[in-house]
Amino acid sequence: MHLSDRAILEHCVSDYQPIVPLKGRIPSGTLYRHVARLVKLGWLDKQGALYRATEAGLRQLAGAAARHAPDVLVELYPPLALVPTPVHRAVVELILAAVVARQNEVREDRHPFFVVFGSTLRWKTSLGRFVCAALGLDRAVQVVDCGTEAGKSLTFRRGSDGTLTSKRALLDTPFVVLDEFQLADRRVRSTLGIFLSGRLVMPVENEQLTVQPVPLLTMNPADSSTLEGRLGLSAPLIRRALLANLDAVRMPDLAVVGEQAVDASRAHAPIVIGEPGDDLRGSHDAIVALVREVLLPEARERIDVEIVVNLCVGMTALIAEAVPAIAQVVQGVGTLAETLGWTRPGWLEVVADFRDGSKRSAARTTALIPVAAEAAPADGVKERSTRSAISLVAPSSPSRRRTSVPELDLSDELRARLIWFAMETQQDVEAALTTLLDFYLSWRNSDHTIETLAATLQLADQLDVAQIDVETLNGYLLTREKLGQAGCGYDDVPEALRVISMVQNLPFDWTWTQAEMAMQMVAAILENGIGLADVTAFLERHRQLERFGFHDAMAVAVADALSRVGAIGDGRDAVLNHLVDLAGGEVQIEALEARQQELETTVSTLQTKMVQARSEEVRCDVAAVQEELDKLHNQKARLDEECQLQTGELAIARAFEMFLMGKTSEADSLWAVLEALLSWRRRGGRVDDAVGKLFADGAKREVVAVLQRFLRHAGAP
Repeated sequence: MHLSDRAILEHCVSDYQPIVPLKGRIPSGTLYRHVARLVKLGWLDKQGALYRATEAGLRQLAGAAARHAPDVLVELYPPLALVPTPVHRAVVELILAAVVARQNEVREDRHPFFVVFGSTLRWKTSLGRFVCAALGLDRAVQVVDCGTEAGKSLTFRRGSDGTLTSKRALLDTPFVVLDEFQLADRRVRSTLGIFLSGRLVMPVENEQLTVQPVPLLTMNPADSSTLEGRLGLSAPLIRRALLANLDAVRMPDLAVVGEQAVDASRAHAPIVIGEPGDDLRGSHDAIVALVREVLLPEARERIDVEIVVNLCVGMTALIAEAVPAIAQVVQGVGTLAETLGWTRPGWLEVVADFRDGSKRSAARTTALIPVAAEAAPADGVKERSTRSAISLVAPSSPSRRRTSVPELDLSDELRARLIWFAMETQQDVEAALTTLLDFYLSWRNSDHTIETLAATLQLADQLDVAQIDVETLNGYLLTREKLGQAGCGYDDVPEALRVISMVQNLPFDWTWTQAEMAMQMVAAILENGIGLADVTAFLERHRQLERFGFHDAMAVAVADALSRVGAIGDGRDAVLNHLVDLAGGEVQIEALEARQQELETTVSTLQTKMVQARSEEVRCDVAAVQEELDKLHNQKARLDEECQLQTGELAIARAFEMFLMGKTSEADSLWAVLEALLSWRRRGGRVDDAVGKLFADGAKREVVAVLQRFLRHAGAP
């Protein structure tokens, strides 16, 4: 893929973008010609004046980036293939390399922490859960909700006597997720400085604490115009971190694929962390050069290149060969930096050339697309005052390139150099010289003369370099000027760096104001001749007073009172002993009186409760008896009613019996019919046949007649 095509596709990878910002990087004619070609190929989609890379264009980008690069890490850990985006995967790979570097103590410092930030549904916390599963860690322990932590709960706590009372288990693990970092309060952030320092061993409260875990910070960024304001991290901390802006990443449908990688990582065996296969001491300069060809000059101060070297060493435990390991790390760093706009156009091609061992110089590759001074600065990168760069594109070129040198009184050596210059720049001699003269005139108008150019060449000769970047030279001169204004030189820089390193020991994310205050405090200590032992003793006494509930003002007041009454020397001890005895007796009396009052109150309360309890019991007993009595009354009423009913029925039955027994003649017909019916049943007859029915009807009539006579008899006086 052509470098211009790659630069255009990378610019339009996230959303519809105007291509005007690319004019400073790619000549206008080349830019529009390649854009038209990409649209025709279907790699770019056009909407008005905006362009976006299509799926086909994204595949072309991915294919070009991965050319001749076997996916060794996926073969080592297959769930990596399911991570939603290349940015998330790059974070995972770099974290694994950082874990190797920390666990094997590759070096004492320059160990990075990682920051992924963006809005919700950006696979931030899931990223941490994936790494926990890959390392065989319990996510319930490793994923820390910063909003719920307080004080030193993330490290350890001490008792009032200074002894260690508790220690957080995650301090001994290789990885920790500091989730929702923006919700951490000030005291928690102060504690987090232990994790973010980049050192293996940190001095904490007169002890040496080994920092085992590689931290991953997840956060929703604040609304600010600076990177420091968005993340809530100082510039030195950002330099020790690797950042990923997930809002700049095109996300898939996480509802469909979001949990696939996490589920696969849980089902797969964890990665075994081994030892680095190479210390890469001989590749240090190559790594530095490669990183510089990936990052924009303005972004180099944002990423510590020694961190990248450290990660490359760690990656050799996962990828055995040095060159692929270095390429994998630098590609991951570039992938993260790209989300912040910190990478050069065509940087993936540079990494691919390095991986393939291409003989083409990376510097020559990136020089084909010069970066103009007026290009927009990278996100969060401080804009520098830059000078115009030499343009390799002639303002006007004749149809036939002329390499002959005009007849001038020139030496053969200079004539040969001019011919070489024309061939090197692929331009007409006249156009090339015109470009140089225009450049000189622009410098002359800016108070720069040919002496400056000569000094530049002299400096390059002293530094033994074939070429020097304009930005680098300009930065050097500006820095030297600022150092001169402060009465310093470059020889003072190492000492200044040592001071900065010492200031980093401050237990919080310091600013220059805080650092200046700390140095003023140190100066005051030195001016007063206070030694370290004195400071330690003072702090111990101060803590002891705090444990006793005293403060400095109270102690001074006691000493002043003793002096006023003449209690000095040996007399002071006698006065203090007497005061202690007297105060002890008074305190004991007051304590006994308070105890007596407390007991009297308790007795009175108990008596009141006993009376109330007894009254309540009596009321309960009365209510129970009354309830039982009501039940008996109701039962008696029912029995009386039933008795009356039974009495009436019994009277009727007796009267009926007497009637039947006394009026036998009147009941004879009834008895006769009943005997006839009974006799018929005995002979086998039925009640419902003709004869049985006749007897039954007669019996009914007789019963009715008997009852009527009984009622008349019963109603008679």
